[in-house]
Order: sequence, then C-alpha cells, then structure tokens
Amino acid sequence: MLTVTTNYRLSNWRGEFVDAATEQAFRKHSEADASRSLRRALLVWAALVVSFGPLDYPVLGHGYDFQLLFGWRLATAAVLLLLYWQVRRKPSLVSDGYAVTAVEIFGSVLFFMLYFLRHDMVSWVIGVTAISLLALFMFVPNRVYLSLLTAAFMSIGMMICVAVRGMGIENVVGLGFILALPTAVGFFTALRWQLSQRRQYALLMQVVSSNRDLQDEIKRREALEAELKRQATTDPLTGLFNRRQYEMLFQRERQRCNRLGQEMTLCVMDLDHFKRINDQHGHDAGDAVLRHVAQHLCCSLRHSDVVGRFGGEEFVLILPDTGLEQAVAVLNRLREELAETPVPVRGQLLPVSATFGVTAVRQDDTDLEAIVRRADRALYEGKGAGRNRVMTA
Repeated sequence: MLTVTTNYRLSNWRGEFVDAATEQAFRKHSEADASRSLRRALLVWAALVVSFGPLDYPVLGHGYDFQLLFGWRLATAAVLLLLYWQVRRKPSLVSDGYAVTAVEIFGSVLFFMLYFLRHDMVSWVIGVTAISLLALFMFVPNRVYLSLLTAAFMSIGMMICVAVRGMGIENVVGLGFILALPTAVGFFTALRWQLSQRRQYALLMQVVSSNRDLQDEIKRREALEAELKRQATTDPLTGLFNRRQYEMLFQRERQRCNRLGQEMTLCVMDLDHFKRINDQHGHDAGDAVLRHVAQHLCCSLRHSDVVGRFGGEEFVLILPDTGLEQAVAVLNRLREELAETPVPVRGQLLPVSATFGVTAVRQDDTDLEAIVRRADRALYEGKGAGRNRVMTA
C-alpha cells in the first residue's frame, strides 16, 4: 500500500499541497487539461454574454441604457476572448489563477448593471447570479480560494445593489443566505474535486517513483549479473576467456567446423623469459606485460577466434575455419608484431617475445587435453630450438 509522504500533505481548506514545489509540479502536470477546460468555458461564457444582448433592445430601446449595457457586454466578451488567446499562448496563466480571477471579477460587473438597467428582470438576475456562482466553481478551472474570492465579490456586490435600491435590510440578509447556498455547495464540491485530483497525482508520482526505483534495481541486477557472468568466464587480470569458457567455446566451434567440413587449429603460446621480467622488474611489470599481450592478441586476431589464458604466461589460441599452414602464417605475423612492440613500464621499454606451438584439430580428436598436449610438445620444441618461433605438431 502506498503511503503519503510529507511532500504530498494537503491543505484541506485550500485544496492544495502544503509543499510549494509539489503544488507547482502538480499544476504543471495538469496545465494542459486545465487550459483546454478554461478555453471552452471562456468561449461559452463569451457566447452567452453576447447572445443575450439583443433581448435588451425590446425593453430598453436604442437609448443610452441599451448602448451602455450592450457596450459592456461587448467589452466583457472581448476580455474573455483576450484571456482565451493568452491562455492558448501561455497555459501557465491557468496555474497561478490570478488572471482568471481578474477576468471573473470584471465579468461579474455585468450582473450589477443588469440589476439596475433591467428593472423587469430583477428576480431573474438574482437567479442567474446564483447559477453563475455554482458554475464559477464547477466549470471554470481556478484555484479554490480564488474562486471563493470571486464568489464573495459577486455576492457582496449583489447585496449592495439590493441595498442601494432600498429593498430593506431583511431582503439584503435574505439574499445573502440565498447566494451563500450555491457558494457553499460550489466551494465544497470544487474543494473535494481539487483534493481528489491531488491525491491521484500523489499516488501517480509515488507509483512513478517506485517504478523508477524498480527499473534502477533491475538495471543494477542486470549489471551485477553481467559482471558475475564476466567474472565466471574471464581471467580477472587479462580479461581473456578462462579455461572453463574457452573449453566450452572450443567444443562449440569444433562441432560447427566438423559439420561444415572446415579445418581448425589450436595453439599454445608462451612468453619467453617471463620469469626474468618478474624477477628484475617486479610482478607489477609482469602483470603489465600480460595485459599488453592479451590486448594485442584480441586486436590482432578475428572476432571468431578464441583467446584464453592457459595459466601463468601461457595462452591458448583457437582458430576456427583455419588450416595449419594458414595458422602458421597468422602466428608468425603475430609473433613479429609482439617482438616489435615493447611494453612501457616505469619509463622503460621491456621487449616481449613469444614461442608458439600449433597443431591442427583432427576429425578423430575427441579430447581437448590431448590436442593441447600435442600443441604443448611443439611449444617445448620451439623453446629448445631457441624460442621466438612458431612450431607445428
């Protein structure tokens, strides 16, 4: 079950988040929907204000009162359409609510003018005012306390109009009660709606946060799994395949080459005088040489070739789709490149050479160990013959 954190605490009277940053984030989140709703409300409001204008003419004629009232209708519609245009350009105007409130107060003045100029429809004006108070909360997107401010302006203004016309204190108080009812209903309805929206937003944000944490955890576990897999299949010093992995890859490539009728060779490579490097320059220098040779092997051979660390300064090279003669040519090129590429260690260049023992993998070969021993014998023949050479078996 999701719990509401401190950042998502709500003010039960303002209908907003207590935390200003969270409230701002919610308004940004709902800005597009609120903008569309407000624009629709403004268009309907402007259409109603103008469409009822011709009904004033039969009563007022073409006199000053009609011109004043119709002019105010046009001015109100113009202000509403101006806000419509501004909101379309800048939806953030809906979020702060002050521009909407100012237009609502300006538009409510029309009811006061109708009260004084249309004496034949005083009760109708009061009824429409009550309906407008409800619509103010329910159909015009705005912050609840700002809508309450506009409702108070309309109600008090209408009560003043009644008092100015000398309707008596009992009528003024009665009107106040009448207008208080739609104001209270509209306020608490809007408040409940605003609180509900923000609770849904809080739950959504916590779900998003939980999903993000879950995705981060999945990525962390995938990275850990990949690292464990790498550690299980590679030599930690050189990054080459370890024995378990190159044996598995050898069996896979051997089956493929047998199935396709392709040749395959295996080589055991040993660095010459490696013990001397460790003794004279330290094991750190020996590790640097091993890493250098491993990187050189990976860069010089094909992606399909398999390079593994056999142990110590020995390496295993598996060359699929390669005959013995071709393998010798490749390994001689590799041997020459190693000899021409000394390893920089503490400002010194350490020369590196290697001896290679290579053998063809035969159709009747079933045991990798036997193939390795055959290549190993060729390797020791090369060492006995003076090192830094490629020998075949």
